Amino acid sequence: MGTRVHPDCINDAFELYLKYNGERFDLIDEEMHHKGWSSFKAATHLLNRGLGKNFREGWIERFGWAKSLEIKIATVGMAAATSAESLLFEVETLRKKIFMELQTKGVGSGQKDLIYQHDKYVARTTDILSQLDKARDNYGNFTFFLQHLLKAATKISPELAAALCDAEDPLLDWAEREFVVDPETGRRGDAEIRNLAKDLEK
Repeated sequence: MGTRVHPDCINDAFELYLKYNGERFDLIDEEMHHKGWSSFKAATHLLNRGLGKNFREGWIERFGWAKSLEIKIATVGMAAATSAESLLFEVETLRKKIFMELQTKGVGSGQKDLIYQHDKYVARTTDILSQLDKARDNYGNFTFFLQHLLKAATKISPELAAALCDAEDPLLDWAEREFVVDPETGRRGDAEIRNLAKDLEK
């Protein structure tokens, strides 16, 4: 990029890119102009342009915004087994902002504090992702889903609601076997289900 762009301009564009889910460049332009960035053009700044020697990397690719948008879309409206999903988005957003500031200012001896902060947020992101992996498909998520399924069924079909109510206890029993880890064996109950299924196939 020929001219240095103010970090606040990049941060504002990043927030609007997330707000509009990577779409509606017209609205991003409008809000950026209201914020005082009168020369900003989303199509020009955010997207890659040109080929070969004329290639210019857009901010989406340069700062890795697509991954942040992916996390945002994946977590909006979802009930987390823990608060890890929402925390991940928050930490990743802060990490991206620090990364963008390092990109615009350059990585030098004068940026030790920013580099330290970035490394710290990278470590936090890694830790949260590890927690998320452990929280996937757990008993709490299943019971939360079942609760909302029962609520929806009452508005869709009385017969469906009645059938789900009758099956609620067996479903919860199954979920406990499927997702809860036996503290003594360290194994999940779903191994028993798979073994039973194999026996029935014989």
